[in-house]
Amino acid sequence: MVRNERGGSRFPVGARVGELALIALVVLTVASLAPGAPKKNEEHEITQVCQHTYDEVFQASQDAIERAGFFVTAKDKDKGTISGNGAAGKFTFEMYIEPLNTKPETRVTMHGRGKHWDWRYTSSQLDAILSELQKVLATYH
Repeated sequence: MVRNERGGSRFPVGARVGELALIALVVLTVASLAPGAPKKNEEHEITQVCQHTYDEVFQASQDAIERAGFFVTAKDKDKGTISGNGAAGKFTFEMYIEPLNTKPETRVTMHGRGKHWDWRYTSSQLDAILSELQKVLATYH
């Protein structure tokens, strides 16, 4: 470090700024690598096997989505897909329905994305729809 005539450093501000920048870089790097740090718009998936026919599950899914307070935005029975969202666009989902065998068994897979910092929010929305689906299917037999 170079000293001036008064005994002080010529670059005290520059040295401090450099130190602070290095500290900030280390802190940000550690924070971004932390496991379990919540991510915005994180996607979640949940799968459930229902003891009902494909037709029953497809119809019940639409009813369950509405009963859970969400909206169906698109559906295709031939492909087994239903898409939708929640109020104010905070949650979107896709539902994939496929027959497994003739027992009957049908698999329902849901992918959800929440525009929320807490990943539990998205997970709870998927759980709410599948819970309603079970209630609707219970009325079929």
